[in-house]
Amino acid sequence: MKRGISVSLSVWLIFTICTCAFAYIKQGEEEVLQGLEAVHVKVERLRAEIEQDGLFGSILQSDAELKLQLAGLKVLSEEQWLKNPDSPYLYFFVDVFKHSEGYIYRIQISLRESVMIIRKATKTIATTLRIRDELGVTEDLSAVRQEAQDLLDEFIEAWRTANKKKAEQRE
Repeated sequence: MKRGISVSLSVWLIFTICTCAFAYIKQGEEEVLQGLEAVHVKVERLRAEIEQDGLFGSILQSDAELKLQLAGLKVLSEEQWLKNPDSPYLYFFVDVFKHSEGYIYRIQISLRESVMIIRKATKTIATTLRIRDELGVTEDLSAVRQEAQDLLDEFIEAWRTANKKKAEQRE
């Protein structure tokens, strides 16, 4: 019993320290999103035991695609994205572990796209914007799904802010 409590407290302490270390989108960083009109959504496959418990990557992907479309951002299908691999994609990394107290999770959302490395005159894929990492413990997988949606809301808000400024500059 004492071991379980100390393990749980250690996990919470680590998550608290780590959560403070990850930054939100800083003011000015959203300029990376200026002119962004379309993205593809990629969600890492979840562990089999998590899918057996009811959370699927396909659900997270559908949630994200719908939210982005409702916000006014065009979502590229896999086929559309493969035809133009220079198109940006929104990458969801959702890692969930089953624990005696429920689930331990980490969610990260980042925008990845082709960039030019000037010193080498070559193109590569790079993360141009990271929303933040969200770490937590929950008894219910629906909380993980909700947290992913909340992080996506932060991305959408930053995208709207960046493109609102650009629209105002044109006027």
